[in-house]
Amino acid sequence: MKTIGLAPNPHKSDAMQLTVELADWLAEKNVRVLVSEEIAAGIGRPRLAATESDVVGADLLMVLGGDGTMLRWGRLAAPRGTPLVGVNFGQYGFITETHPTNAKTALAKFLDGDYSLSERVVLKATVTREMELIGTYYGLNDVVVSKGPFARMLGLRTYAGNKFIVNYTADGIIIASPTGSTAYSLSAGGPVVHPGVSVFIITPICPHTMNARSLVVPDTETVQIIPDCAEANPEIMVTVDGQLGEHLACGDKVEVGKADFTAKLVQLEPQSFYTKLQRRLRWGERLSGG
Repeated sequence: MKTIGLAPNPHKSDAMQLTVELADWLAEKNVRVLVSEEIAAGIGRPRLAATESDVVGADLLMVLGGDGTMLRWGRLAAPRGTPLVGVNFGQYGFITETHPTNAKTALAKFLDGDYSLSERVVLKATVTREMELIGTYYGLNDVVVSKGPFARMLGLRTYAGNKFIVNYTADGIIIASPTGSTAYSLSAGGPVVHPGVSVFIITPICPHTMNARSLVVPDTETVQIIPDCAEANPEIMVTVDGQLGEHLACGDKVEVGKADFTAKLVQLEPQSFYTKLQRRLRWGERLSGG
């Protein structure tokens, strides 16, 4: 018997309602459905309740939400090798695959084996303080080292493959995967990178110079960021996918490389990455003025 995990955004009522419809539809097809205990209580289906570990261990994890929901569940599913398919209830949904009206069709295609997988690099970030490892994090989009709420610049010594690149003076720095190139890095002026290209993108945030630009490096190298503090006790954070974070001290080292596993995103249609650029980012479209 196939097992499908359903992971809706609990704050989106339409996603929760579709979860009920899909659970009932899958039950009719003799497919086992698992949802987290929180979701099971929210949709009134206590018999479907399972631990998050069991949900992400299903044959397929269908995520009903936006890119943020996909990122959260992707971090849990990737180490297990579980394929994910996203149903877009967000604004852009660049890493989701299908529209809510096509969710049943998507599941039917998976059950019939009519799909392919896009394997995406997962970022592994470690934080070291005085030679001691204090944190390890995984993310699909990006790792960001940035300042706190005060309008002060940071010095960020940046290395790739143990080779010094530059000491950025900026509000922060983004190390993005190709998947994350269309997220925060793009907003900060970074390039759009095809997800099949094996690179990291290093993009400074509001650099205090006109000649600081994004840099693309091979993902076989490890990128190191060391805050270089000119003042006592500045507030510095490292955040992963905008969802996980750690306060940094002066001299802490943030190292970003590839995890030893990938995220497996289900592709149901032969639409290209370029088609997604056109449809979801309105790439190349002439926008009318107000």
